[in-house]
Amino acid sequence: MNPGAAPALAVSLALLALAGCRSSRAPLVRDTGAPGHSASTLPVASATQPPEAEAEADAAPELTPLVTSRMLEPLVVEGFRDAVVAVPYGARERRPIVVALHGNYDRPEWQCEVWREAFETHPFILCPRGIPRDDAPRSEDRYTYGALETTSKEIDAGLTALRARFADYVADGGVVFVGFSLGAILGRVMVMRSPERFSRVVLVEGGYETWGAGQAKALADRRGRVLLACGQHACGSAASRTARLLNGHGLPARAAFGGNIGHTYDGKVAKAVRAELRWLLEGDPRWPDYTVTEAP
Repeated sequence: MNPGAAPALAVSLALLALAGCRSSRAPLVRDTGAPGHSASTLPVASATQPPEAEAEADAAPELTPLVTSRMLEPLVVEGFRDAVVAVPYGARERRPIVVALHGNYDRPEWQCEVWREAFETHPFILCPRGIPRDDAPRSEDRYTYGALETTSKEIDAGLTALRARFADYVADGGVVFVGFSLGAILGRVMVMRSPERFSRVVLVEGGYETWGAGQAKALADRRGRVLLACGQHACGSAASRTARLLNGHGLPARAAFGGNIGHTYDGKVAKAVRAELRWLLEGDPRWPDYTVTEAP
C-alpha cells in the first residue's frame, strides 16, 4: 500500500463516522417477486465475443433457467450477518459477479436495488451487510462497515457463500467492484491490494484520493478500468483530476457526473454510471454490450 494511504484512509473514515453517508434513497425496497424491468433500465444486446469464447459457449450445456422466489435474496454468510444478492433471474449460463459496498448509515438492500437497475438482470450482485449503526433507531435498520480487514473478510465469505449456493450459474474470473462513500473509500484500498480480482471498478462519491503510479500500473497490467462517479461539484472536480492522473499512468479511467444533486448513488448518478458501462466492461466476453438509450 502507498505509505500515505493509511493516514488518508483513517482521516476519511473518521469524517464519515461523524457525518454518516446518507443517500437520497427512500427506505423502500421494490421486491415484486417476479421478473421485470423498470422503464429506466437499459436494453441489453448480445456481447461480441472472440472465436475461442464463442466455441466455449457453444460447448457449454444450457442450464435450466435460474428461478428464485425474489429478485433480492438473503444470503447466509458464515461468520457475518446475512448479505443480499440480486439474482440474474432466468439465466441459462454462468454469469459474472458485482460486489457492491454501501455507505455509512446505509442498507445493502438499497445498493442491490439500484445496481440491479443499472446492470439489469445480467450479473449476480452481492451486497454485504456490514454492522449495525448503534446510533440509528431500530426502525431505520441502518448499517456501516467495521475495519478494513474485517470488511475484506466479509466480502470473501460472501463470495464463497454465493458460489456455493449458485455454483452452476457463477462464472469464473474477476469481480466488478462498486462502492459508495465509505464503501468506495474502503474499496479503493481493496482494489489496490487485489487488482487480479477487482480490475473493473466503480467508486461513487469517494475513493478518488491517493492513487499512486504503482497502484495504477498494477491495475492497468490486469486490463483494469476505473470509473469515478459523483453527485456533488467538489467530488466531480476531484474525480476528474484523479481520472486524468490515472490515464497519465496508463490506467484507463473516467469521471461521471450526475449533476450537483447531493451525496448519493441513485437517480442521475446511477444513470451517469449506466452510461459508462459499455466502456467499463469492454473486452470482457462475459458481459453484454451495454447500449444506452433513453427510456420512452
